[in-house]
Amino acid sequence: MKLNAIFASNMVFAANKPIRVYGEGAGNAEISFAGKVINANSNGGFWMVEFPEMGYGGPYELTFKSETGTVILSDIYVGEVYLFAGQSNMQFKLNESLTPKENYETNELMRLYSTERIEKTDRFTPNDGWVKCLAEQAGDWSAIGYLVSRHICKEKGVAIGAIVCYQGASVIESWVPAGTFGKLGINLLPEEKHQDHFLDIFSEWNGDGTLYSFAFSQITPYSLSAVVWYQGESDTSLTESKLYKTELTEMIKIWRADLKNDSLPFVIVQIADFEPRDDEGWHTVQKAQAEIQHEVDFVKTVISADVCEKDNIHPPTKDILSERIAKALTE
Repeated sequence: MKLNAIFASNMVFAANKPIRVYGEGAGNAEISFAGKVINANSNGGFWMVEFPEMGYGGPYELTFKSETGTVILSDIYVGEVYLFAGQSNMQFKLNESLTPKENYETNELMRLYSTERIEKTDRFTPNDGWVKCLAEQAGDWSAIGYLVSRHICKEKGVAIGAIVCYQGASVIESWVPAGTFGKLGINLLPEEKHQDHFLDIFSEWNGDGTLYSFAFSQITPYSLSAVVWYQGESDTSLTESKLYKTELTEMIKIWRADLKNDSLPFVIVQIADFEPRDDEGWHTVQKAQAEIQHEVDFVKTVISADVCEKDNIHPPTKDILSERIAKALTE
């Protein structure tokens, strides 16, 4: 038996949510956390145990004893855990933004876990472990992930676990199980889709279900406080845009089921205005993102157009937008 890769020193569990510990393999194990002990037994494949909900606190240790040895994970906190997901504007790094480098801060209560691919080969490779936020490394964080986490950490004084799960130029079809939209009767012709589905530099990850299988599956069914979703620019063909709300609604349903929380909050960041794409497809996606908060429970939409540059598809100003996201997460 072994633990899933997400379980490592410096991790953050979500407060007031079931604390799930899981992995793969056959055998028996004893798992200890915060004074409680649970035995796990598995005949092979996926296994999971669940500790009761806890309030904010830490640091704690988690001990995993199996036939192959003992693993001790240290410096674990219980705080807020947010999944920052989507495409390039979520992937956009702090050092690419207009946030001055002298404002980067060390905050060891902020922890990052990344599913981002590393191009060591021609395949996806996940990063390892949870990383504490150090000023000299903060520039490599998602700008939104860093700024939102910092704002909430200062406001609430609790540990923040930022899990990032994104890919630039990704289409929403890649973020759900293969065949999902076909089952909804959505079967678009290639010419009806945005070009990002097919361009050689993007097609590696834009297959039906590709990022769902690689990136999102890395973190399920980890307990989360909320999801922040910033995506849609690559689904703005005229035909696709009219289906985007249906597709996003289905994605939320699937992710909530996989994360075992039917009321998991979602904050949807509306794509910003972009002058070269002042067209019906772009505006239809924006409209869908604005309306979904009124049609799906536990969803809030954050408007970005009035606080972002309009001449850049990757607006470098992220501070005010991140404050709005933080407010939506904590209201």
